[in-house]
Amino acid sequence: MLTLPPDRFLIFGHRGASAHAPENSLAALRLAAEQGADGVELDIRSTADGELVVHHDASIEGLGPIIEHTAAGLRRVEPGLLSFAEAMEACRGLIVNIEIKNFTTDPDYDPDDRVAAEVVTWVHENGWDDRVIISSFNSATVDRVRHLSGSVATGQLILPGANVADQLLAAHVRGHQALHPHVTSLTDAADLASVAAGIGMWLIAWTVDDPETIRALRKDGITGVITNDPANAVAALS
Repeated sequence: MLTLPPDRFLIFGHRGASAHAPENSLAALRLAAEQGADGVELDIRSTADGELVVHHDASIEGLGPIIEHTAAGLRRVEPGLLSFAEAMEACRGLIVNIEIKNFTTDPDYDPDDRVAAEVVTWVHENGWDDRVIISSFNSATVDRVRHLSGSVATGQLILPGANVADQLLAAHVRGHQALHPHVTSLTDAADLASVAAGIGMWLIAWTVDDPETIRALRKDGITGVITNDPANAVAALS
């Protein structure tokens, strides 16, 4: 399982260095590393033929839902679309926050959590257990990951406006290592960081690009940030 270096504030590239290259692309993932990010966050969805691909939205403009097309068909239209395996290969040396997209309103909603099971299997078989956090907004999905594996770190994503203190304790009780709140929810960041530290959890905020906010969160003891611009974050902390 992933262990984080003590007293190190972590910078994750949001879909790679998406301020400088197309999100979730090979260029964005590689650039995040070049800019000094500790890790990246990327998004997983499934094609009609069951291949795991890296894409934020459920649909591709002009094509429609990803789940309605084969991987080969998608690549004819979007040649830069990465498979999960290709993206992970590009992230060698980084921590990877793997977000499993599974909103009930999406056309690819996966009530059986087949995608979660496939992600866990791939992580185990390819030796990534100690380099990933598997996360989701869907609490059932992230709980399924925890049920399937005791050797990967898991994180609960929460939407803006959620009660971070309540969600932090709930995630801890359910066996997760991390909570990912929106930065606007961290109105009492220092107190929340203290609670998280006391129960051995990580607080990683999304999506944070403002240098002053990044510096304040480090001072308050937050574990790290997910940012569109890792270079900007590194500069803010230097």
